[in-house]
Order: sequence, then C-alpha cells, then structure tokens
Amino acid sequence: MAVEFRVLGPVEARIGDRSIELGHARQRCVLAVLLIEANQWLSADQLLDRVWGERVPHSGRDTLYGYLSRLRHALQVTDEADIVHRAGGYVLTVDGDAVDLHRFRRLLADARAADNEDDATALFGQALALWRGEPCAGLDSPWVHIVRAELDRQRWAAELDYADLRLRTGRHTDLLADLTSLTAAHPLDERLAGQFMLALYRAGRQADALDHYQQVRTRLVEELGTDPGPELQHLHQRILTADPDLAVPLTAAARSPVVPRQLPAAPGLFTGRLTELAALDRALPTTVAATDVP
Repeated sequence: MAVEFRVLGPVEARIGDRSIELGHARQRCVLAVLLIEANQWLSADQLLDRVWGERVPHSGRDTLYGYLSRLRHALQVTDEADIVHRAGGYVLTVDGDAVDLHRFRRLLADARAADNEDDATALFGQALALWRGEPCAGLDSPWVHIVRAELDRQRWAAELDYADLRLRTGRHTDLLADLTSLTAAHPLDERLAGQFMLALYRAGRQADALDHYQQVRTRLVEELGTDPGPELQHLHQRILTADPDLAVPLTAAARSPVVPRQLPAAPGLFTGRLTELAALDRALPTTVAATDVP
C-alpha cells in the first residue's frame, strides 16, 4: 500500500489507515525538513541550521545522526521512501505526489494551466482539500517559521484564485458560505472584499454588498489610516449603479440551463373535422397497398 507524507498540518506518515511512528517533535522536524526539500541533497550543517537555528546543542551533530538513523528505521516499512546518506549530506528519495505539499503545488500548477474551467475548478478543490491546519504544526525553529509563512501565502493565493474562478463560472451562491468565513478571518484583504461584494451582488443582495464595502472602508481607515484602493472603490461604484456588466457571464449562465420540472398533460382525444378524417380513412388502404410494391 502507498505511503503518504503530510506536512500541511501536523507532520505525519501513513500507510493506509496506519500511522508510522515518527518520534518526538525535534525528530519530526528533521523529517519535515527532508520532506519539504524532498529529493534535494542537504548537508548536515543545513539540517542542523533548519532544525535548531542558532540553538544547536553541543552534541548537535551526533543527535542529528541519531534522529536520521531512527527515521530511516521507521521508514523501512515501505520501499517507496528512503533517507540516503550521500557525500556528507542526506536526501529523502520519494515520489513527489506522496508528499502532500508537493502534490498541492502540482495540482495548483495544473489548475492554473487548465484550459477547461470545470477541470480547473476540480483541481483547485483537490489541492486545497489537502490542508489540515497550520503547516508543520507543533514544530518550532526559525526556518520552520519562515517556511510556514510562505506556505500560508501560497495557500491564500490559491484560495483567492479559486474564488475568482468560481465567480467566473457562476458559482457565486455556493461560494458565499466560504467567502463569509474567509472575510471574517481576513477582514482587511481588499481582493477578498471585492470577491465577497461581487458574490453578494450576483446573489441579489446589492444592499449587503454595499454595506460590506462600508465595513471594510471603516476598518481600513481606523486600523491602517487609508481608504480602499482604486480597484475596490471602482467595484463599489459599479455595484452602486447596478452596472449590467457585473451580471453572471453568459457562458457561466449557460452552464445551468433551465430544466422543465413539469411536462404538459397528455392531449385528449382529437375531435372535429369529421369530413377530413373520413377522407384520410378512404386514402389509407391505397397507401398501404403501395408500400407492398417490390
């Protein structure tokens, strides 16, 4: 069964439903560094710096070797990953898709390159579903903090791109619940505010869209001493005047054709025109006979 490594949340290694024991936090931090830099050679000094920063213990190198030995032993349950000692350094050899971080990045690249919007939507959804919380949760080193901030930035960019795509494809109603929680967590993000306003407007909630703009503007002024940028101001003006170009794009609207929910009743017996019906009856035998000619 395939092994799966996870760093987009607590650091874990799993084979099916079974978790691989990875040891205490510092040892898991060694594995996290190797997973984030999967298939890349790292010197022992690089590992020491990334795991301990400036607080390398006096016996740090021996401690590191002990962690690596125990991790290598733990990974013997699978032949799909190995920690290889090479030229004074180490490399974790593994299929990139076995590590959630690298699978996340591949799915994002595929989503952004996709020609079909439905395919792109599915790929974005798969990528974001890999996240289980704070990257490398519970681990602490200066390098981990930097990586964590960068991964959060990549996730946030993906969330915003995904929201733009869903707006373009007419999925604003389904998107509203997600945007509501995102705006609560990121109240000063102007791109997100614009997405939320547009989704509200397309859902027939013009007043709520305008009210959200005022809330964002008030917080920006009070907390940052600045007004919204020109792009958000322009969107506010377009919503205020009900700009018809803000409606759902025609291609998106065409994705969900109206399906009849009730068919008309079956027609009753035909009545009237007795003379014409009699003429048709007289003509019928002649017509049938003609069809018998070889």
